[in-house]
Amino acid sequence: MLGQNLQRLILRFALTAAVVCLTLLAPERLSGQAAPTRSREAGASAFVTYSRLDPDYSTGGNAVTVGGDYTRFFRFISPSIEGRFKTGSGPAVTETTFGGGIRVETQIKYFHPYGDFLVSDGLISFAKKDYIGSNGNGSNNSLVYSFGGGVDYDFADRWAARIDFQSESWNLHSVPTVTLTPRIYSVGILYRFRMGHKLD
Repeated sequence: MLGQNLQRLILRFALTAAVVCLTLLAPERLSGQAAPTRSREAGASAFVTYSRLDPDYSTGGNAVTVGGDYTRFFRFISPSIEGRFKTGSGPAVTETTFGGGIRVETQIKYFHPYGDFLVSDGLISFAKKDYIGSNGNGSNNSLVYSFGGGVDYDFADRWAARIDFQSESWNLHSVPTVTLTPRIYSVGILYRFRMGHKLD
């Protein structure tokens, strides 16, 4: 139990430290440089998706994913710090994750393809307490690693449609150890807040 709590504490500290470092250490505007084109320096966005969950434990179910990003914009590539919360259920299990990580995108006209790597705190609840991995109490947890990607399509000034895929890896604390590899297929919408200023 102490080890699990320590893992969660380290995860939360690492995510907080990454956001602070990206915010404080990001390069400021170079007022003396000539900039023939106008471009955003930084931005924030929020998104919500409907997700189809393949929980890797019985059949699939429905899920909802919400999250947000803080992005630094460069010429060809834009790195982000991203946070996500997902909850979904099928006939046998309910899976909930909360965490974040790094996302990198590029822009091709109205399209923004991206890839990401996330680390989350995961909770799985079982429909029956005697299911393998439930430890006889109907629930379990895991540090969840996920990677994936997708594409955003700008259809209005600040709005985009999103298609997203994530593949997760769970290692449940149980005897025997249970490893799950859920997959999440999502469609949704994103709103850009446009933090910062434009370079003139």
